[in-house]
Amino acid sequence: MGYFIRKEKPASTNPTLDGYLLKFIKSIKEISTVQKIDMVYKYVTQKEPVQGLSMDKKLERIIYEQEFREKIKETAAFLAKKQKQFKFPFAAKKELKDSLKNRDKIVVFFLTVTGEMEMPKLYPIYSGNMVIIRNKPYELDPRSVWRFGKWRCLIIKEIDRRPVSNMDWDEIKKRGDATHSDEFLIKAAMRAIQVGGTKKEMNKWVIVIIGIIVVAALIFLFTKK
Repeated sequence: MGYFIRKEKPASTNPTLDGYLLKFIKSIKEISTVQKIDMVYKYVTQKEPVQGLSMDKKLERIIYEQEFREKIKETAAFLAKKQKQFKFPFAAKKELKDSLKNRDKIVVFFLTVTGEMEMPKLYPIYSGNMVIIRNKPYELDPRSVWRFGKWRCLIIKEIDRRPVSNMDWDEIKKRGDATHSDEFLIKAAMRAIQVGGTKKEMNKWVIVIIGIIVVAALIFLFTKK
């Protein structure tokens, strides 16, 4: 007659950790998916979730932060280093100084069709709203004048009659390239992530990643003294 030997569950080497895990398992079951995503959103972005954002938009914002946060920090650190200041050649500096004495002239940074940027030159203003560059008329609108230190400047692309300005704000928003809110910031990251897979496939993996982050974040919170 055989005997079944009941194996005792080995005693935990860390009862305190077991208590935290049981507490975590209990608490995670009481939290909705929306609350979990909000927790991860706050943990990753260091901000409270923006009111009105859908669950999908929150996930996209988290992905954006994961993709670009280190690059943003690296760029800020690079710019914080003491760097040699760019100095304009003497001729360009003279053009800039002359613009302060001539209110009927303006400094123009000209971007050519061949992808070159000419050194700034002083151009006369005609009829209060036009400059002539390379025998072509270009529009001058006061709203397209930029401040370069104490100088007034225009930035003109050879291929565009109108100078570079912020007046095409509505057009930029319509095509989804504005940088003023979370709704548009994530587009570059989403394009990169979606290469080689569909959005549906991407979201499945996003949820897996979110789950891992939630577990790590909550364990960190519960074990924090």
